[in-house]
Amino acid sequence: MPPRSTSARLLADHWPVLVFVALLALNIALKQRFSLFDLRTLCANALPLALIALGQYFVVMTRGIDLSLGPIASLAGAVLSLSIGDNLALGLAAPVVIGAVAGLANGVLVARYRFPAIIVTLATMTVWQGVALVVLPNPGGFVPPEIQRLATRGLWFPPTPLILLVLTMIGAGWVMSSRFGLHLRAIGGDEAAATMSGVRATRTTILAYTLAGVMAGLGGAYLALATASGSPTIGDDYILSSVATVVVGGVALSGGRGLTSGVVFGALILTIIGSLLYSAGISSFYQSMLTGLILVAVVAGGSAQMWLKSRSEGLRHAA
Repeated sequence: MPPRSTSARLLADHWPVLVFVALLALNIALKQRFSLFDLRTLCANALPLALIALGQYFVVMTRGIDLSLGPIASLAGAVLSLSIGDNLALGLAAPVVIGAVAGLANGVLVARYRFPAIIVTLATMTVWQGVALVVLPNPGGFVPPEIQRLATRGLWFPPTPLILLVLTMIGAGWVMSSRFGLHLRAIGGDEAAATMSGVRATRTTILAYTLAGVMAGLGGAYLALATASGSPTIGDDYILSSVATVVVGGVALSGGRGLTSGVVFGALILTIIGSLLYSAGISSFYQSMLTGLILVAVVAGGSAQMWLKSRSEGLRHAA
């Protein structure tokens, strides 16, 4: 009985990895190749989504949803594109500061004043969209070509996007293995019980939203570096896709459960779906519909993951 329980838990925890491997194999079969360029492109496209989705992950762990992360990324990228050409340090630091301030504001309103997270972040989403348009009314700015090449290609192998993606996954995993991560899981599981156990729920939740803003700022910064310009609306595509990535990565929207590695592979899954449909020569008129159907299938797999995990825990207790 115990071996079966262990196998079920392993399958449940690594469901996003298995889905990604299957989609990658199918993509390679269709394209008949997988070169260094393909690897670099896949990682470069997935990295900003992974960063922003990991920010969403920290909020979801507290049973919240942050709709402002996309516009925060837009503003961060716009400021970077306007400043990095004149001052490298300022250009790289600004997105982190912007994300931290924006996330802190969300966290204070949600955790300290007990406003609903979806209402707060819907309001701040509109605010940051307006600020981004004021800062950069039209796509533009400037990123030095050598910085863009370093961010998107690197020196040789492994390419910079792959290195950053791996470091992001390791860093997020370390955060969740820390005391903060344990407290975050406790709050998502049962905030009242966590508070009674000595967890400072308000401070931890504020920190979660602040960290989410920082991750969104980093995602927007990489978007600007990769495209060599800023855009006041580029982050809007990540408002809901960050939530979808979290779900595809096997994270429970009810809070308290899910792995950071699953979120990274969720970003890779959504990225490779687009490449897969393009490689299959499917008309753009049908791509949105098929992407939605694939997402439904993957989310169903995520539900199966939770069922397997609960079943394996039941078998373990029975044993």
